[in-house]
Amino acid sequence: MRRGLEHARRVLFTGSAFLFFFAGGALLAWIVLPLARLRGGTETERHRRARRLLGRAWRLFHGYMRWTGLLAYDPSTVDLALPEGPFVMVANHPTLVDVTALVAATPELVCVSKGVMYRSPLVGRILRECDHVQAGDGSPFSGAAVVAGAVARLRAGTPVLLFPEGTRSPPHGLGEFRHGAFEIAAQAGVPVVPVLVVCEPPTLLRGQRWYQTPEREPTMTISQLPILNPPFGDTRAAARELRALYLTRLGALRGEVLPNEMPGALAR
Repeated sequence: MRRGLEHARRVLFTGSAFLFFFAGGALLAWIVLPLARLRGGTETERHRRARRLLGRAWRLFHGYMRWTGLLAYDPSTVDLALPEGPFVMVANHPTLVDVTALVAATPELVCVSKGVMYRSPLVGRILRECDHVQAGDGSPFSGAAVVAGAVARLRAGTPVLLFPEGTRSPPHGLGEFRHGAFEIAAQAGVPVVPVLVVCEPPTLLRGQRWYQTPEREPTMTISQLPILNPPFGDTRAAARELRALYLTRLGALRGEVLPNEMPGALAR
């Protein structure tokens, strides 16, 4: 009986968190961000102002989830030693809300967003106001446009967040890493900053219904891996070796032995 009541409570609050997300998104998209644009400034300044407002909104969102016991995560406790100037941040993608978690902790980031999201009357308006990069329709031409768009943001001084798996991670694992993050960083001449996102127990996985909640409150942690500086050499090999490092760190969390050095070409 008690377990059933707890499950019902979690489902109710999860639904309210989605409502919070979409209602807050509508407020941002149609009122807050348009009003912020009226303050003037250059286009770059308006984009940065919008990203700061979005970061504050996501901190409120995560504060609500923390208060309701849906997710133990506080963006203000994330301690990242970020390099001076622009960089490419890469992260694994274990849950739906790790995007908001990372942006809440580092609001200057822009992301690469799917074309369908960019065209959304709600989310798309926010993405455009914040100058996030549109991923397009998946064609080779759109891939080239993503690289060009990300490099342009980096050269303008804006850090870019990429998920090299391209979609959410499988439970307690990783998908294959694409090499685009290294290609982009190499073209812009900026470092790659890998961060490891852990959410335990898993929640809001790919293919999981929103009401399929875990039995206890998940805890999310974000930790930084060693910064990688250009040149990267073979970018495909660099992506494979970075994935191996992520797997090693995830294995260490399960009690496996963690090596002292990074493998191969990443050990610089």
